[in-house]
Amino acid sequence: MPADELSPAYLIAGSDDAKLDATLGRLRLRAEREGGPGALQVFDPEPGGAPDAEAFVAAIPALTLTPGRRFLLAEGAERWSAKQAAPVIEALGGLPPDLTVVLAARERPPKVRAPKGLADAVEAAGGEVITFRAPRARELGAWLSTEAKRRGISLDAEAARLLAERMGEGTVRLSTELDRLATWAPEGGRIELEDLEAMIADTSEEASWTLADALLDRDPAGALVSAERLTGQGEALTPMIYQAAKRLREAHHALTELERGRSPKEVESSLPMHPYAAKMLMRRLRGASLDDLRAATCAIADLEWWTRGGADYPGDVALTLALRRAAGARG
Repeated sequence: MPADELSPAYLIAGSDDAKLDATLGRLRLRAEREGGPGALQVFDPEPGGAPDAEAFVAAIPALTLTPGRRFLLAEGAERWSAKQAAPVIEALGGLPPDLTVVLAARERPPKVRAPKGLADAVEAAGGEVITFRAPRARELGAWLSTEAKRRGISLDAEAARLLAERMGEGTVRLSTELDRLATWAPEGGRIELEDLEAMIADTSEEASWTLADALLDRDPAGALVSAERLTGQGEALTPMIYQAAKRLREAHHALTELERGRSPKEVESSLPMHPYAAKMLMRRLRGASLDDLRAATCAIADLEWWTRGGADYPGDVALTLALRRAAGARG
């Protein structure tokens, strides 16, 4: 968000949650600095749904006792349907001069994006569209190295790869872990693979891949505990689903190759992950069955559908039901 003059509207979108969080954090500080407490009105997503578009539109012309500039923030704009977004798009054409509207859309291409026309409406209102794209899997090593340098440390290439394998691809979690490493390492220090293995051992149970490993272990209680830890740390549901599905696909591929007659060593070396992570995955596949992996994958696919409006119950209930089923719980 610009440090000088504010625009009347912003669409802050993209898949890099860390940068979205940082930008929205600056918005909150600026709103309080310029308008005082209560200047920022936040419209959060309803459980399992989207932010209230009607209430958001109604707040645009509202008169308040706030002496300075008003700020309206809609978190979760990517969840609006075209019908829900239509009145918001129309309202952007007549914003009061003392108001700044901010729409935050945490996108997950290709399917989860800000509603069509929202960006054009923001720009037509004299506003700005700011997009933060998360690094792709093949770009994570370079991204981690760059982010490490910004924190005054350097990260070995193998250490960067293992960090992504252990912590997942979510930029919020990776940024938090880099902050932790920067605190631990001396200024200008270099983090090697051995250092990283020692440093992240105590947090691995809270990483996204551990949730998927609990599913592979057919451990419903462990899966729920891991999910609770992740949500308690602010992990969004969509990245959790993605990491679980990715791990299950990798496990299914590995087990399929084993059943085709390839040796465990051959399969392990062919997996597109760090050797340490591949070795741990192969250990977990001892005694696993393809039928169980298919059932777990279907349960996670159902969870994704449920969180996009396919169920009548809240997201936390959908998460519990899907994880218990994916981990083989009965009843």
